[in-house]
Amino acid sequence: MAGTKKKLREIDAKRPSDTERLVTWISRVRCKKLMCRRNRRRNLRIEAMLTCALFKAESELRIQQSFRASKWQQLKKQFLKKKNPWKEPLCPELSSLDDFMSKLSEIKVPLQR
Repeated sequence: MAGTKKKLREIDAKRPSDTERLVTWISRVRCKKLMCRRNRRRNLRIEAMLTCALFKAESELRIQQSFRASKWQQLKKQFLKKKNPWKEPLCPELSSLDDFMSKLSEIKVPLQR
């Protein structure tokens, strides 16, 4: 039973995230690749392996970033769906001000040049 439950990962501020570690790894591989190219006796096999690993890591990073961006967009949509996130007005002055601002946002003035 304990094996079927998902263990929640605790966020540790001292430990870098997977994305941060991937970014540092990519920068290290780029440096190694540059050093390999600058070497007098170039080893094309090592250079090809570094290029392939770098390409795969960069594509993985792009996938992670696009996933996070889409997740953030969904979260923003859910949050913006609710016009008034507060269940009841905090005070009448604020609710009237909120109504006034929402009416102002509905007014569309034609652009004059």
